[in-house]
Parts: sequence; structure tokens; C-alpha cells
Amino acid sequence: MKHIRLESHALTCGVLLLACIVHTAYGQSTPAARVNGTLTEIDGIPVLRVWGTPYERGYAQGFYFAEKIVSVADMLIGTEKFGGGIDGYTQRILPRLRQMEIETPYQDELRGLVAGVEARFGGPVVIPRLQRHLQYTELVALNCLADVQAVGCSSFAAWGRLTADGDTIAGRNLDVPTVVGLSKVNVVIVNTPSDNGKALGWVSVNWPGLTGCFTGMSAEGVTVNLNDAKGHATTVDSGFTPRLFILREAIESARPETAFEDVGRVLRKHKCTVGSNVMVARPYDKMGSAAQVFEYDGDLATSQGVTARPPVNGANFIICTSHYRARSKPEQCDRYDRYRDVLDRIEGSSGRHRVTCERGWKMLRSAIMPSRTTYQSVVFEPNKRLMHVAFSADGQHAPQRRSVTLDVAKLLAGEGQ
Repeated sequence: MKHIRLESHALTCGVLLLACIVHTAYGQSTPAARVNGTLTEIDGIPVLRVWGTPYERGYAQGFYFAEKIVSVADMLIGTEKFGGGIDGYTQRILPRLRQMEIETPYQDELRGLVAGVEARFGGPVVIPRLQRHLQYTELVALNCLADVQAVGCSSFAAWGRLTADGDTIAGRNLDVPTVVGLSKVNVVIVNTPSDNGKALGWVSVNWPGLTGCFTGMSAEGVTVNLNDAKGHATTVDSGFTPRLFILREAIESARPETAFEDVGRVLRKHKCTVGSNVMVARPYDKMGSAAQVFEYDGDLATSQGVTARPPVNGANFIICTSHYRARSKPEQCDRYDRYRDVLDRIEGSSGRHRVTCERGWKMLRSAIMPSRTTYQSVVFEPNKRLMHVAFSADGQHAPQRRSVTLDVAKLLAGEGQ
């Protein structure tokens, strides 16, 4: 049994050094299985490209991100902010996991993650906080944290007459309760299309060990991201699916021309435990709207748990923050109002002003939540298949940092890696 003894829960230089020592002592120079992945950096951002079966994809992430996965698990699982401490984990989170239904491919991927981590270290690894091995159950818990802890967030999208070339521009902030060290482990994961062609390739902005979708863009330019909301009480007590896996299935199946129908069908297929606002944007093709919000919870008696919210009165923009506007009476939200003020002015400017990527970053900066950390921010250009990504660091929120441009098509093709 191999232990990683972290001096603190921050991923400090001392922790990194210790991880290197553990790897030197116990790690294998040759992995136990083929590693279907390549790890590179783009302007300082770790970018992991994976392919093959779900198990092989998980194994690759586990092998390349082993130290970071253990650190993320130690930072989040069993903490007061995420689940109410060790007692909350054992008495509330673990029973909740037994209510979850996780489809076989995702189970296989999580088991591959465990195997990859163990291959990297040469054996089982203990999560210091929990004093228990990193196993399948802990990775399920990590991927279910969004179902037990509100994560905030906000999003917007604009297109047509509101943008310079008519193409879609969308943006999102991922706001999470502040956790020391979490800023140091943001990553990008490039998920190539499935071998059977049923799942589209997509690029995920995430943390190591999480395999679902918080924020992503597909190979065809459809973007999906999760925003929390005050949802209705659930009408069922079991058979739930972790939200991150629901959104992953959505982004892997949504085609631009039918994106809203495709995502709606996936959401209605699964039961969700808590309130969610799912923002979906697609390349604008001069027809209809380019974005829509799905208000989503476990109240199956109300619209099968899903209420689609299109733009208001045919506007060429839509806004999404942490409250419902169609499924329940709208609540006041400062971030929503800031986005709306900017977009209303642009729409009323008769073309003198437009939404640009630069304007998008200004909007995201205006929507930072002071009580949390904006760990990840993205400005999307779906028509061009571009993601402009920024991560929090050095006490600054993500949209206050320099962004890095990722070409989704090139990343999925493995170009430059």
C-alpha cells in the first residue's frame, strides 16, 4: 500500500516535490497497459488527448494525471465545503451514491482511471484526508460533487446582428467555493470521437479525475455548460444520474442543426437530483436562434423535469445565471442584470456596437462572484470551433487572467501534439 503524505491540501511546491519522490520510489517506468493518450501544454495549460475504449481513456487520464487526481480528491472529498466533512461523506454522500445510476461506459472509464493511477504509483494509493484507498467509489463521489454542492456559474450567448460577423459568441464563468490549491490543477481534456462513431469528439475544461461535462465544445461547434439553479423538489427518490454525465451524453450527441432537440431528449432520458440551468449554444446559420437554456430538475411532474427557455421576444442573445426564469418566477440577480444591460445596449445601438471576444471577457469579469472563486472561464466561437480559455491563478479570478486560444478541430485531430 502506497501513501502520499500531503503536508497541506494546497498543491504547493512541497506537495509537487513529494509527489515526485513518491513516483520515483513506487512508480513504474512502463505502465501496466497501453496508454491511449498524449499530454502536452499549450501556453502553460495541460492538454490531455485520449482515445480508445472508455476504460483506455480513463486509464490514460489516470496515468498522466495521477498525482493531480489524488490531490483533487484530497482537496474536495470529505471537506466541509463539499459534503459536510468526513461524517457528511460517510453519512450523506455515500448513501446518495447508491441512488445513482451510471451507465456502463462511464463506469468503465472510472475504473480505468483507478487502474491508471495505480499503474503510475505502482500500487493502491491512499487519499490522506479520508485515509482510504482511491477506488471506484471515490471517483464516483468526485464526479457527483456537483450534485451535492452548488457551484454557481453564469453564461451568455449572442449572434446575428449583435456580433461583428453574425457568428455566435458565447461565454461562461465557473464559480465554485474557494478551495486552496484548486487553481493549480485546472486542465483541458480532448475526448476523441468514440470508435463506434456514436459519440462526437469534444474538448472539456475540467479538473483531473472528473470525466463528465462542466464546460465543453464538440467537434461540430456545439457548446454545453452547467449552471446551478434553485430547483423544484424532486418527485423521485432513486435512479438519478450524475449531472456531469448527463451533460457529457448531451454534448456527445448534439448535432448543430438539431442541438436543442438532441440535448432536450438526453435531459428527459435521465433523472436529475438538483436544479440546473444548462446553456447550449451552436454555430449560427442565419436561421432561428443560436442558443437556448434548459431549466432542469427532478420534478418530473412539471414538463418531465425539463423546461426549454429560448431567447425573449426573438432577441439575438440569451443569458443564464443561477436561477430559473421560465420554470419558476424569475428572481433578481445582479449578474443577470449586468449581462442584460450590456446586451440590451448593444442590441439598441443599431449596429454601432457589437459583441466581440474582448467584450465577452469584459462581461465575464463583471459577473465574478465575490464570495467564490471563478476557476474557469471560456469565451466560445462555435462557428470557428475556437475556445478561449482562462484559469484562475495567483489570487485572480479566471476572467482576470490571460486567455489561451484552443482550436478544437486541431486538438481532436492531434495536430501539434
